[in-house]
Amino acid sequence: KEIRRQYCYYTQYAPSLVASAFSHENEKILTPLVKYLYNGFHAKVQLYRMLKTIAGGRCNFFGVAAAYDRALKFKEQSHEDLCKEFQQEITLPKGISVVLLGRPYTVLYPSMNKGIIDLFASKGVKVFFHDMLPLKDHKTSTTLNSLLDELPWKYAAEIMHAADISALTDGLYPVLVTSFRCSPDSFVIEYFKKLMDSYGKPYLILQLDEHDSNIGYETRIEASIRAFNNHFNSLHTSKSLSAFVNLAPARSFTGKTLFFPDWDHASCSMIVAALNREGIDARLVRESESGLTKSLKYNTSQCIPINIMAQEFIDSIISYGLDPAKCALWIARGELACNLKMIPHHIKNILDSYGRGMERATVYQGEISMMDVSARTTVNVYLAFMFGGLLRKIACRIRPYETVKGMVDEVTKESLKILKGAFLGLRSKEDTLKEVISLFEGVPRRIEKRPKVAIFGDLFVRDNDFINQELIHFIEDHGGEVITTPYNSYMKMIMHPYFKKWMKEGHYLFTLSMRAYSIALKLLERRYYPYFEKILKEPDHEYLDPTDEILVAYHILPEHTGESMDNIIKTHYIKKYYPDVSLFVQTSPAFCCPALVTEAMTKKIEEETGVPVVNITYDGTCSAKNGVIIPYLTFPRGEVRHRLSIDKIERYLNG
Repeated sequence: KEIRRQYCYYTQYAPSLVASAFSHENEKILTPLVKYLYNGFHAKVQLYRMLKTIAGGRCNFFGVAAAYDRALKFKEQSHEDLCKEFQQEITLPKGISVVLLGRPYTVLYPSMNKGIIDLFASKGVKVFFHDMLPLKDHKTSTTLNSLLDELPWKYAAEIMHAADISALTDGLYPVLVTSFRCSPDSFVIEYFKKLMDSYGKPYLILQLDEHDSNIGYETRIEASIRAFNNHFNSLHTSKSLSAFVNLAPARSFTGKTLFFPDWDHASCSMIVAALNREGIDARLVRESESGLTKSLKYNTSQCIPINIMAQEFIDSIISYGLDPAKCALWIARGELACNLKMIPHHIKNILDSYGRGMERATVYQGEISMMDVSARTTVNVYLAFMFGGLLRKIACRIRPYETVKGMVDEVTKESLKILKGAFLGLRSKEDTLKEVISLFEGVPRRIEKRPKVAIFGDLFVRDNDFINQELIHFIEDHGGEVITTPYNSYMKMIMHPYFKKWMKEGHYLFTLSMRAYSIALKLLERRYYPYFEKILKEPDHEYLDPTDEILVAYHILPEHTGESMDNIIKTHYIKKYYPDVSLFVQTSPAFCCPALVTEAMTKKIEEETGVPVVNITYDGTCSAKNGVIIPYLTFPRGEVRHRLSIDKIERYLNG
């Protein structure tokens, strides 16, 4: 118990206390980045830089380095002692024991764990924490390894590893303790269930929140102890993983129909055309309102686009009358802070659960650049994102001012049809763009000034007119003009901070190759952008502002990366190049962690940009979500509000 107390203090509580310490003079939060590169020297430098701001000359680097080494040695020795304690206790006279799986700040911290440890102990059950198990000495199966290699979360991987050990240890039963609505935990729960069910061993899952007393937990713990004792007394423990289905993404889609998610209809349609040109039977998934609502039955707190993509894939296979075994769903491979790496695994899990032949369908995890297809496809995919984004931008620039209602939508559809022909290789892209721009130039317009509304947020929802309930048209119908961000612009916004991050992490060859790739693509942009500039009347923007200076106001470091950081960068550049923007709209799917983090920064975004922010969360229920924007369009801040007529105000007040 004393070992555990000291170990918890040094590894969990002490760093938290130090990181939240304040300098009374500057009231500066001290946040050393000590676990970024998993490099001892880097951690020592970070700690020294932090401590010298409050200790002055009383602190030197060598003293900090020596203290760090002593602390690390103490932690390692404590961990070894805890593992030895487990080995000794588990071999004592027979009886059941439980191992608590979860994040240490959830399981070990008294104000968080609802007294669960004491509840088990009061029933005479030995309790261990998962870091006491010999994780390093245990070799998991190849099937489980494929999942562990892709899990982007440290504790999630440890939990699954420990669960495997507990399943193979007679008398040891796992209790998974999670935080309510934790998105990473929502994935772990599903894989934990599948793993334990494959062994035929009982388990308990406890989701904690701040509203429950421990009475409800006590009842469930008592029931679980009875189940564990019954299983232990039956002396039946399966040692096979035969039922644990391989959730790894497919390595190839050769000979299969490749379905592509339709998160941005214009860009994705051109990408599919580019794939068709390479002889691949690629198709967009089919979207429907019924599919959207049906997808929710698979959701257990994961971000809902995963369920939507899985359901659309299933519905598309059925509607085309195809053999599931000959179909694959394309999903992007990603290393961002978001859970992109887990999406193919979880979709495969949904397909297996659905059954009816869909378990034979595969999920292919490919490069977003399509480098794994061909060099020509790589170029065409980038241009598809560029053309699709700029096509949407042009439509948003003209449509609010069209004199013939619906004409821009018809021109956009015709333009997309023509552009798809170019990506199929049927005609040159230059001739195609000339024709497309000519069509838009022929749209008659009126002169009018509207408040500008910029949309940012989750990539799946932002440009998906089906999921976001025609958000762009809704804003235009209520008097606004929409600013959109093409994907090629988005890439250039975040490119430099990611290059800097990758270099710090030692990915030198990858970074250099990506730099060369980006330079080549810029040359392509210069070739095609002038066609779009004829209507947009603005040069292609540069995104070279120092990222550190953009993020410092939000207490974010470039090393954080991920969607929340990207959102901050986007709002910065939107305000820079469109200073008259009057509203930001953040679009998010339900249960999206980065979206919640960005939403928490709403007040700070408003302070830094001077632009109000509206957050809209789409939950897949098809209930109207966009109405919250109306007051901001009717009574916009800034100069536009002075042009509002009394009639417009009266119409709003009268409903």
